[in-house]
Amino acid sequence: MRGPRTTEPAPDGDAERAPRAVVVVPPDPRRRPVRATPWRRVLVGVVLAAVLGGAAVAAAGTLVSQRTAERFAVEDATRDTAAVARSVVEPALRDAIVDPEADTTAHREAVEALDRAVRRATAASAAVRVKLWAPDGTVLWSDEPRLTGERFTLSDEDLEALAEDRSDAEVSDLSAPENRYERGQGPLLEAYQAVHVPSGDPLLLEVYYPYDDVLASSASLRSAFAALAFGTVAVVIGLLLPVLLWLLLRLRSGQRDRERLLVRALDAETAERRRIAADLHDGPVQDVAGLAFSLGAVARGATGPTATALDAAASTLRGAVSALRSLMSAVQPAAPDRDGLGAALADATARAHASGIATVLDVPDRVDAPPAALTAVVRFVREAVANTVRHAGASRVEVVVRRRDGDLSVRVSDDGTGFDPVTVLSARREGHLGTTLLRQVAEDSGGSLHLRTAPGGGTTWELSLPAEADRW
Repeated sequence: MRGPRTTEPAPDGDAERAPRAVVVVPPDPRRRPVRATPWRRVLVGVVLAAVLGGAAVAAAGTLVSQRTAERFAVEDATRDTAAVARSVVEPALRDAIVDPEADTTAHREAVEALDRAVRRATAASAAVRVKLWAPDGTVLWSDEPRLTGERFTLSDEDLEALAEDRSDAEVSDLSAPENRYERGQGPLLEAYQAVHVPSGDPLLLEVYYPYDDVLASSASLRSAFAALAFGTVAVVIGLLLPVLLWLLLRLRSGQRDRERLLVRALDAETAERRRIAADLHDGPVQDVAGLAFSLGAVARGATGPTATALDAAASTLRGAVSALRSLMSAVQPAAPDRDGLGAALADATARAHASGIATVLDVPDRVDAPPAALTAVVRFVREAVANTVRHAGASRVEVVVRRRDGDLSVRVSDDGTGFDPVTVLSARREGHLGTTLLRQVAEDSGGSLHLRTAPGGGTTWELSLPAEADRW
């Protein structure tokens, strides 16, 4: 706990008697009691966590399957295009197809030979378009005749494939002008491979394939991955649930056993208190009360010093009876949840009343709070009043209880001598009891404790603690 903080400065003219407001125990939500999690909520949480984990794995698997399917499609398209280039296109190529000095007949025959070979090879394949490029970007041949003879700028990848005599594939850019006749057929995958005419000059073969194959492969992989992920989650849940249920049942059984032992211990303590209270009431209290009554009767019939002495003895015995009855009240106090908070606080302040201090209780007829909170209130009031009786020299003590939103507020005020709060609160660090019990009530209940006092200015303790049932 941090040191006390003064929240209201004392007036300059009466610094000695002006009360000082000090935060003894600051509010801290982390100390507040938290309701135990029901076992059904634990099970639902585990299942939800497992399902969400499976969904996350499936989502990650979707991305992985998309990339994997695209990689497989690129590899397949590259391999197929390389096979067509080596086994079909290159054997059908003639120098006349690129020789600007070749006569028209030779050029036409070269184009027709290439056309027959390529169309025969691609008839049974999924190829959408085939193009043969010269290094300067001229389309030498295409199965789309309108492209033949047109010239476009080759990309860096195309030029690298020509220079390095390699094959590759990528998603086609259908917005490019050389691809205008492929639009409307969906996304396409274009694969390119360097080929050579008999004289050795390099050309670029480009084949376009539907991208639907990539999407279909991705969907297939995604379904398999999702089935694997959720199947694994289902197996894990099936294996975990029996173990989790067994652990929860054991936990609940142990908790119930502890609660039963605690109830039995409390019942035994209550029974012993009742027995002691009954023995006091039926034995010493009755005997002392009868003796006081007898001495009073004798004193009324006597005269002189004897009568005075007897009357004083009878008065002393009546005081002893009152003290014994207060002790009985402390031994077997009223239970706030059974007898009401007002009755329990009346017992808690009985010591002040027996000491001749006027006590005022301002408590609602019904206080909506759990029994643990009401018990904390009674403990707090009993200790605060005991401090007043022992140290304050007060003639009046007032106890006020109020319900404010979700908290229960308890204020104990007296008109006694008061004290310097900083000095008394620091006594805890020096090993003195000080206000330890009052602090403990506030800390154990998850509440806050404030003190307002000064030498000659009376003392006010105020406790605020949670009063909602789900916080205990």
